[in-house]
Amino acid sequence: MGRYKSVLMAERDARSFPHHVDVIVPPMGLGKQMDVMAAWLQANCSAGWRSHGKRAAGVHIARYMFEARTEAEAFEAVRATGLFTDQS
Repeated sequence: MGRYKSVLMAERDARSFPHHVDVIVPPMGLGKQMDVMAAWLQANCSAGWRSHGKRAAGVHIARYMFEARTEAEAFEAVRATGLFTDQS
């Protein structure tokens, strides 16, 4: 039942937070990148975001969902600069 409940929550969040940024998860995971992304989100975004994992076409994806388009665009822009991946 727990898995089904999380699927329902992910579907509800996808409707409530309509602006999505998908991050492809490499085979060994995101590691410290997850901590860096979470810290950035806490510092730069309101409470209007959620994240869920999903699998599509055999690829694992971390989906970040935002209420505001501006926050989704800012997250994607920072992610594109490599800030989240250049951590030691």
